Amino acid sequence: MKISALELFHISIPFAKPYVLSKVYGTRFDAEAVVVKVHTDEGIVGLGEADPLNPFSDETPATVMVVTRDMIAPHLIGQNPIHISAIESHLDMMVHGNLLARGAVNMALFDITGKAHNLPAHMLLGGLYQDRLPLLGPIGSGAPEEDAGSIQQLIEEGYKTVMIKMGALPIADEIQRMIAAHEKFGDRIKIIVDANQGWSLAETLEFIDGISGSRPVLLEQPIARDDIEGLKRIRGYAPCPVSADEGVASIREAVTLIREQAVDAFSIKISKNGGLSKAKQIAEMTHAFGLKVLMNSMFDFGITQAAALQLGCVLPNLLDMGHAYMSVLRMSDDITDFAKNISDSVVTVPSEPGLGVMLDEEKLKKYTKDYLKVD
Repeated sequence: MKISALELFHISIPFAKPYVLSKVYGTRFDAEAVVVKVHTDEGIVGLGEADPLNPFSDETPATVMVVTRDMIAPHLIGQNPIHISAIESHLDMMVHGNLLARGAVNMALFDITGKAHNLPAHMLLGGLYQDRLPLLGPIGSGAPEEDAGSIQQLIEEGYKTVMIKMGALPIADEIQRMIAAHEKFGDRIKIIVDANQGWSLAETLEFIDGISGSRPVLLEQPIARDDIEGLKRIRGYAPCPVSADEGVASIREAVTLIREQAVDAFSIKISKNGGLSKAKQIAEMTHAFGLKVLMNSMFDFGITQAAALQLGCVLPNLLDMGHAYMSVLRMSDDITDFAKNISDSVVTVPSEPGLGVMLDEEKLKKYTKDYLKVD
């Protein structure tokens, strides 16, 4: 079997409602992605997805399209797609960075390999550790009364973990949001605080002091991604585990954070981390050194969510809380059938081969802004 062509689709779909993040990212109204189809001469088509969000990532939809066309595709055409390790190793030498573009292709290779052998991708990644995972429910930045309404709705939908986005408001307001949420809901849910690099070190320490006993179960990436010393100080001061997200995209960054003992957990995102192969390497490193994993998401559509589920279900060191397999639910629409796996705020691992997700061609056509083909 040989790779015969690649198709790339730049898509954009509005959120169901605007998503208010930290001051680094602002309010988001639409989610964008690049869907990749890798074709083979035997008729098997693998699906991949890149989820760029600048400045979270260096890449944009346009760079993913160009880099895939000019730098990645020439090394894929004519290759056997089931030789995933060999292809990954070669691309590591030939393509610097561009993890999101690389990740989309890597997802597609696992999809092809699973389909070729009639196996779900998780069987290629080590086999099931768990077949169902609880979801976390994210809420954007807002006033305490807005938070209360959003959290109450999530509880009624069955969620037991809520991620509160912070980093946009004055730190005194963020302290009040945490205290209010904990006092009202702390006996019913686990609360994650994600500031998305929106705070300084001083603000983070002030937040920790200010919330007193109203502590979250996880504090994610409160400060700039490259402030390792700051993260070490926060980890030593915080009353809860600290996780890295923006700061752990590459394997090299993961090594640095582990060596420096800067965090307790990594937020793994399949697109951010360069696909299933590299994300699994990072997850295995965390397990070896006693760290935990939160399976998180960019603004994923169903292909990336499916790939993330194929990895999450094999990992023995997931944090004991909900994980971010609800991304398609916050969109006004999706181009796949991934949502079929979600019921009562739990996601069930599909048994279909490959990534276990089907593409809706009509919706793909509807939401495509740009297209290119390489053969």
